[in-house]
Amino acid sequence: MDPTLRTRLETVEVDEPVEAGGLQVFALRWHPGEPLTYRTLDDGLAAGLLEVTEVTGAGSVPTLKVTNKGDAPAFLMAGEQLSGGKQNRVLNASILVAPHSELPIPVSCVERGRWAYRSASFGSAGSSSHSRLRKMMHGHATMSYRASGKPDSRQGEVWQEVDRKMAETGSHSDTMVLQKVYEDTEVALTDVTNHLSAPEGASGVAFAYGGRIVGFDLFDQPSTLAKLWPKLVRAYAVDARAEAGAGTVTTAAVRDWLRTAPQSKEETFKSPGLGDDVRLEGATLVGAGLLVEGRPVHVEVFANGDVAESSTP
Repeated sequence: MDPTLRTRLETVEVDEPVEAGGLQVFALRWHPGEPLTYRTLDDGLAAGLLEVTEVTGAGSVPTLKVTNKGDAPAFLMAGEQLSGGKQNRVLNASILVAPHSELPIPVSCVERGRWAYRSASFGSAGSSSHSRLRKMMHGHATMSYRASGKPDSRQGEVWQEVDRKMAETGSHSDTMVLQKVYEDTEVALTDVTNHLSAPEGASGVAFAYGGRIVGFDLFDQPSTLAKLWPKLVRAYAVDARAEAGAGTVTTAAVRDWLRTAPQSKEETFKSPGLGDDVRLEGATLVGAGLLVEGRPVHVEVFANGDVAESSTP
């Protein structure tokens, strides 16, 4: 990671929040430099320029293969869910896939009751891992980078969290697929997404619910936020439902939290794709930044420690 990135986070501008369904959303604005040109996962799949398959015919739970047939890199965001193949998966880390290349990518299973082909290739599930699962998998990936240089997860703990979330929402699936949580809460999630739209000109958003700062996603350009907005909002809203009405967070609290970023420790690892995956760890936050040629493409950060209680009654 460019050593100034932590300081850059300190200078991020925070807008006043908008709220729906117990979820507060704070628009974030920054100036990270010239943005890169790339396609998102959904854009690449829709254009037929990106294909995601099992790594072999027999398959491997923690690995999928991405084929990028296009002239531009493809951006895959940590937590995005892929549907199909022998079981649904989610991405362990944000990755940028080079043009005209094949790349094995680290994933986790979120459908433990199926190991049989539903389709030869994967499509977008239109959702991301819920916020609690994303933070947990971030921690797994950081520890795995340190141990083996790869962002793997602890699959058993991922399944336990999927089971917990399904029990929380009263969802049932013969294959224990995480996507059923989103299907069963679709009415409530649609109400939230209808009331919240991607903030114009913003490159990121911070989320809070239950009177707690939860985390943020920050991209190198507003257009990426706009494209991934529905997935991000749904992922945080599905958790906010369980804690609605438990207080609100102030804009000042979010600003103060961001100002703690320079005190975090940085560790840089080679990403499975282009660039570096830089991990942040501090008393108030943990996170990761995907940097390519020194420029941040995506930064995901989660609240850590007592900062989670920074709120007003």
